[in-house]
Amino acid sequence: MKQKCNRVAAGRSAAAGKGFTLVELIVVVMILAILAGIVVPRAGWSTIGTMESATAGDQFAAWLRLARSLAITHASANGSGYKVVLSAGSPYTSYRIVNADTSANVKAAVSIPDGVICTGDSEIQFTPVGNVAGGAQLSVQFTKNDDTTVVSVSPVGGRITVAR
Repeated sequence: MKQKCNRVAAGRSAAAGKGFTLVELIVVVMILAILAGIVVPRAGWSTIGTMESATAGDQFAAWLRLARSLAITHASANGSGYKVVLSAGSPYTSYRIVNADTSANVKAAVSIPDGVICTGDSEIQFTPVGNVAGGAQLSVQFTKNDDTTVVSVSPVGGRITVAR
């Protein structure tokens, strides 16, 4: 009987010796963390630039849709419509929605993110039926790190498209 207990105890100690110590595990985790800290930022910077230009373009398109919606909704009281006006000088640094009848700001200015270059048409006005005033195709480009997002507005119908 005594021999059986010794064998079981010996079996347990032999099995326990096959694992890793806590120190070994901590060293491996630290090495992986250092490698991840080096590799991940280098792989992600170009992706962030793409995301910033795309996000700026999507936000601008949303403001264009809002200006078009306001022009249609307030057609009976506002014969000129609403427009999105970009800041003076290109590249632009901000944009805002303006009542075309009264020239009053409807929405406060939105800043274009740092590092994103915005160029193109400086003003896009929607008539009370939702068309673009002036009847021309208009577009604004958002660029960062050679990644460009183009927001275009068709003259008839005021269709807003975003292309990457």
